Amino acid sequence: MTFLGFLNQLIGGQALGDHLSAAVNDLIEREHVTRSEAYHRITEQADAGDPAVIAAARQTWVRHPDVDPEEAPVPRLYVLERTETGIVVAYLDTDPHTVGVYLGQNSLKLEHQALDDHFTGAEAEFGTDLLELYELESWEPFEFLLPTVGGIGNIRPKGARKS
Repeated sequence: MTFLGFLNQLIGGQALGDHLSAAVNDLIEREHVTRSEAYHRITEQADAGDPAVIAAARQTWVRHPDVDPEEAPVPRLYVLERTETGIVVAYLDTDPHTVGVYLGQNSLKLEHQALDDHFTGAEAEFGTDLLELYELESWEPFEFLLPTVGGIGNIRPKGARKS
């Protein structure tokens, strides 16, 4: 399976298409290339797993098993934001004995320390090249947070009369 196939399974075609289209538009604006050239470059980079194209908010990345922990001491990173120059990540490491990387509170759960509004000091900005030491574990695109049509109370039950 190609990496694009993996991404499609992970987040679905619509979310992946939206993400890649945004990258294409950005490339066109930055480098003034044709749309077809931009699509070609972006899809090739995405299929190769290039974090410069793939990195986005709401992703969790785990350290590659073959990467030395000295080189990447934090085993998991959560991408909070994509910026023009890189990514803002939260360290998802609850081991208080990990020197220099533990920035959280013992009381915070792993899944919530990056999201807690009152949690400060657990984020840092890096270039996307940091993610070359990691592999994408999960991605929760914004679309997954939206209510479904049936969940917002505007669907008339089958057989019910119009009011």
